[in-house]
Amino acid sequence: MTLNSPQQNRILFFGLLATIASMGVLSFSDSAFGQDDPFSGPGAVEATDNAVQAPPAISPALDDDVQIILKAIQGGNPQTAVELARSLTTVLDLRLPDHARYYIARLERLGLDDAKAFELYESLGTDFFLELHSDDLVQPEGKAFAKKILQSTQKMATSPDRLQKLITRLNVPDSSSSRESIRTLRRLGPIATAEILHVFTDANRKTEFPKMRDALKMMGDDAVPVLLGGARASNLQVQAESVRALAAYNSQHAVDTMMRTYLSPKLPEALRRVALDALMVNQGTPADPKVVEERFYRQANEFLMGNRKLNQGLLGEVTNWQWDSEKNKLVPIVIPTEIATRMSAAQMASDLYEIRPELPRNRAMFLLTDLESRKRISGPAVTVDGAAVEKAIGSLSAMEIEQVLVEAMRLQLIPAATACCELLGKIGNADLVISSNQRPRPLVEALMLGDRHLQFAALEAIAKLDPQSAYVGSSYALTLAVHLASSQGRGAGLAGDNRLEVAQSYASQMQLVGLAGVACNSGQELFNVARENPDLELMVITDSLHRPDYFELIQQLRKDMRTRRLPIAILVRDAQSNMRMQKMIQDDPLLISLPMTLEPEHIALQVRRLQGMISPWKVEVLDRQKHALATAQWLQRIASDRNRYRFYDLGSVHKELSKIVYLPGLAEPGSSILQNLGTPTAQRELLNFVSQSSFPIEARRAAAEAFTDSLKRRGSLLTREEVLRQYDRYNASGNEPVETQELLGSILDALETKAGLRKSD
Repeated sequence: MTLNSPQQNRILFFGLLATIASMGVLSFSDSAFGQDDPFSGPGAVEATDNAVQAPPAISPALDDDVQIILKAIQGGNPQTAVELARSLTTVLDLRLPDHARYYIARLERLGLDDAKAFELYESLGTDFFLELHSDDLVQPEGKAFAKKILQSTQKMATSPDRLQKLITRLNVPDSSSSRESIRTLRRLGPIATAEILHVFTDANRKTEFPKMRDALKMMGDDAVPVLLGGARASNLQVQAESVRALAAYNSQHAVDTMMRTYLSPKLPEALRRVALDALMVNQGTPADPKVVEERFYRQANEFLMGNRKLNQGLLGEVTNWQWDSEKNKLVPIVIPTEIATRMSAAQMASDLYEIRPELPRNRAMFLLTDLESRKRISGPAVTVDGAAVEKAIGSLSAMEIEQVLVEAMRLQLIPAATACCELLGKIGNADLVISSNQRPRPLVEALMLGDRHLQFAALEAIAKLDPQSAYVGSSYALTLAVHLASSQGRGAGLAGDNRLEVAQSYASQMQLVGLAGVACNSGQELFNVARENPDLELMVITDSLHRPDYFELIQQLRKDMRTRRLPIAILVRDAQSNMRMQKMIQDDPLLISLPMTLEPEHIALQVRRLQGMISPWKVEVLDRQKHALATAQWLQRIASDRNRYRFYDLGSVHKELSKIVYLPGLAEPGSSILQNLGTPTAQRELLNFVSQSSFPIEARRAAAEAFTDSLKRRGSLLTREEVLRQYDRYNASGNEPVETQELLGSILDALETKAGLRKSD
């Protein structure tokens, strides 16, 4: 499986750092290059640019010892990159941001070329630049400078010319020179391994192949990920050499790859023989195929559920090596750990299915892991490509996808379940919604699982399948659609305490992290607001809440499809409350118990912690807008044909529907819904909307047309007072723009025409 997005293919900072860290202490000696040291020459480059001001004044408020250190640094007049960097290290340790930024600016003004940047890295090491990159004291300057130095260092250490010179020297008769080259290549790690494998793509270099094979066996454990990627290359020679080289490494991943190659009926017989030979070297004998298949199945399941871990970089991401057909070589792909883990699950399941495609459980596991992986890669905004899935696994049926959906929901695999809903909307029909046993079908059950993106995917699929007869769970679909259509766009947070001022203090902190904070001082109020607010992202509740109390409140929230998967923090004041919560917390990964606090900075940290628990995807503003528009348009469709869609009880949600017209971007579908409801409330809301000059004139015209149509079909459902109020609005519009006066006049025309009255002059 490959990643298609350029953003996903980019090597991020931590990958750069991990690559450089794997080099160890690099040597650019004459013996390694057979040429002059490219880094010879003066080590000092003086900063003469007047843009860098004098160092910050030493504050007399600092401790005497600190003042002495600063005076010593400044008195030493640091000039070279190394001197300035060591001064920077000292002031960082003293936590003096102004002084630290001064020395970063001095370093920047040196304009270090790649060679000088490499010298600086060699002198200071990885830890210095990692600290500079992450220390909040000196951001964003520290991050920018650290990244620049590390990029230059990588560029120097892994330049194609340098790698090729090292690889070429593997073939020289001088064994000492060859050994020196292999030591340097080994320090360079995975990048060097990939370059050695690239030699096998050139038939003109066939005489070098034996030395390259020897080198691959001596590259160390860092070579294994590259060789695993090479074993799946589209180049047969690279595949064979990668599998052959894996025999030299004591790695379960290596053994699994050799076994997969040996057992796969799809691979050429010659390649399978190479794998068998490699297994004989590594294991003495190939393992029992049944044992291998069970291990593949178990490992696929462990990766799928996140119970099996991958080796990750310093910033929590994984580097995979994949074959790039255009470049005809292996390239590193940096992937977030959560995605890489699910990709590994899909790869193990794919291997299993390739070995034994006739077993139904192998196909089911491959399909489940493949959909989970694909959807995590694409994210919630991009639907899964059904053609790509079928290319990997063969033709799909709606019944098969429905069965995978059931398993995905059982395991709480939201991405896979979402992908299933997207596919069912494309390949299914209305029968997928109709139940014969008075239980909701899986597609309807997906509405109730609680994840917003999954809910929308399921609702969108139902809308596409367009059932036109009653089905179990139709009320859930209607309730959810109204809920999503009511979004204001901005995410919200809910805070609850029996003291309103305490709840408000939490709500105000939510504002600082981009959420619209809402405060409640009773359990019932909080429950009602939580169910009614479609933009709610998280809740902070104290154990003081009552009517109902916090424990019962959480149970109620977890039973409602609108609040089931919202992260909740319970702030407890004593050990008894904490103990009461522990069992519930163990069973609910989106629930945490925290000590009570009123400190603003602690409150903000707790809110950020809750935001980090939103999984697998947050609901962004654009997501809310997309969901609101799509569901409003669906509601417009079912409202416009009450004969066909009479099983949707719009009357039960008419108050909620009447509010949609006021939401940004929803005036047209909202007006159409009210036009077709045929209730006094609907006509009243249309008039109110038309009469408010704060809304765009085009939106108000749409509402006026909807009102006029409603009058024609159902007559006026307004009271005498409401009609008279409309005359008052028209008479008070003398200072309004002409188009507003004309719009209000058209409303009176419609009312008078329907009533058989002559329009007043």
